[in-house]
Amino acid sequence: MQKNNLYLIIISLFTILLFVLQEKVQASILASCNLFITKIFPSLFPMFILTDLLIYLQLPELLAKIFGKLFKKIFHTSPYGSFMFFTSLFSGTPANAYILKNLVKENKLTIDEANYIFSFSFFTNPLFYLTMLNLIFKDKIIILKLFLIPYISNLIVGFILRPKTINNNQLIKINNSKTFIETLLESIKKSMNTMLIILGTITLFFILNAIINPLNNPLISGFLEISQGLKSLELANLSINVKQLYTLLFVCFGGLSIILQIKSILTDTNISLKTFIKARLIQTLIAIILLII
Repeated sequence: MQKNNLYLIIISLFTILLFVLQEKVQASILASCNLFITKIFPSLFPMFILTDLLIYLQLPELLAKIFGKLFKKIFHTSPYGSFMFFTSLFSGTPANAYILKNLVKENKLTIDEANYIFSFSFFTNPLFYLTMLNLIFKDKIIILKLFLIPYISNLIVGFILRPKTINNNQLIKINNSKTFIETLLESIKKSMNTMLIILGTITLFFILNAIINPLNNPLISGFLEISQGLKSLELANLSINVKQLYTLLFVCFGGLSIILQIKSILTDTNISLKTFIKARLIQTLIAIILLII
């Protein structure tokens, strides 16, 4: 009962602030929609469709045969771990949560291995991240360094958290009864539902940032929503070193918005976020150390 009363107070206060800060709220909604349409949707939606089609065409089996033995030796994963990791490099997060969910539902990854693989497959969409880096920084060396550190730190996290025993599961051959067109149409439907969830989550955090962060502090913005945090660094009156630090904090932790998006995508699975969040904290620490070095 007390918990419900707390929620009621928070929602009531939030409602009042929506009216008091009406102009800021409207501006934040428009900004979130603009960011979604111009940057996020073009980056994620094609990857969602492409991933479903590649899985249908059995690309996981091909990648597993090429990289499976190497990943098994270094990270103690089954062959499908390599597919999840390499696809995540290109799709970024939360698109890779969508990939992970599909692999689990196809019985190609166990829940335990899915939790582990996801812990070191957290990447910002490379096209989006590189675009933001070029807006914030002009030095190509800095851009290259900040682009590579999240990838290197992810690999280190994977090695640190790897299971003690090697997963000896073999590739599972699953016959798909659906046609290519059926798979495509189903993928479009699922992807659009997922994109709507992402849009709603981003808009919510843009509104929240407008209410609790009137001075647009980059650290608060990035903690809430990574894209808004990176965007705020472009015009922030901060030193280059501080901007580099904030960039890695945002990219390695991901922000509350990303975590909520991932939770919504994985809602009908048993995949836990505990290992994922633990890995984000470890990766952030490693990234800072690499930046200092």
